[in-house]
Amino acid sequence: MSDQQHPTDPVLSRVQPVPGGLYGDEPYEAALSDLRSAVAEVSAALSRTQDPVVTKDLTRYQADLNRAQLQLHPHRSAALERAHALCRTVRRYLTAGAA
Repeated sequence: MSDQQHPTDPVLSRVQPVPGGLYGDEPYEAALSDLRSAVAEVSAALSRTQDPVVTKDLTRYQADLNRAQLQLHPHRSAALERAHALCRTVRRYLTAGAA
């Protein structure tokens, strides 16, 4: 890929946790990565949609994902589970062709 070509997938989908980082290889890091990837997917879908209903839904999902990132904590397993569940919900919405 040249410098002038743009990748078709969001950059955050290619971000990898730093090995040996503060929370490396832990459920927290996996949940945070999942949330960031979902945020990137929603942002990409928002930039492509012209449908006001889809825009409203995606904007709500974007806010929910951002809020989930703020609530995430390495020692709160319920928040980690909710984060993954929200990401699955968002991805189902995106793959259903709504965006």
